Amino acid sequence: MRQAQALVVRQTINRLEETYADFIQGIKGFERIPEFFREHLYSPPNKDKRDAALENLYEKLKSVTGPEMTENIHNLIVLIQLTDELDVTTAKVALEGPLKGMSAEEIENASITTEQLNDWIGKAGCWEDRHRQVTMIGNTLAFFFTLSKLPLIKLVMAPIRVAASLVGAGELVNTMETGYQISRNIKDMKPFVDAFNEREGALLNRLQKEYS
Repeated sequence: MRQAQALVVRQTINRLEETYADFIQGIKGFERIPEFFREHLYSPPNKDKRDAALENLYEKLKSVTGPEMTENIHNLIVLIQLTDELDVTTAKVALEGPLKGMSAEEIENASITTEQLNDWIGKAGCWEDRHRQVTMIGNTLAFFFTLSKLPLIKLVMAPIRVAASLVGAGELVNTMETGYQISRNIKDMKPFVDAFNEREGALLNRLQKEYS
């Protein structure tokens, strides 16, 4: 399963790089967006350890941050978990189809097209969750952009980092810090978020119509 999920993630990132090349290649600051998706949202380091600590962190944060910050962090937690669930669901379709009978090494070295990925997504379904994921990614990027403009962001993050260290969720704070560091170099996140919602929504609507 791990290799199949990694294959899904690799092609997802490739597809995102193609779909948003006008931003990534054409507008300063957006070139690091694929890095964030690849290394923090879809295939983060120490994933199992991080996921186990996420809900504990949410409970801790209630006592150290304001309600708006706590809610935004909770949304990030839910997004990370939802993204993993959807990737696993898509990978299962692949393992029951074209990857069936292949060894872990063969899957690890395999490559697929965006058309194949879309076929697996279409067969996996979960449309409501996929639309929710798109909205949540847009909201999370907007949240990071807001964080990046705070003049005292290090002071804001200090109690969050302490709370995270207490429950072993330091990777989540690293995700947040990477998110706002990338956003610092972006002049305006809204056009990208709007394009992301529009293009991803159109893709999902097309696949849902085709596979329903």
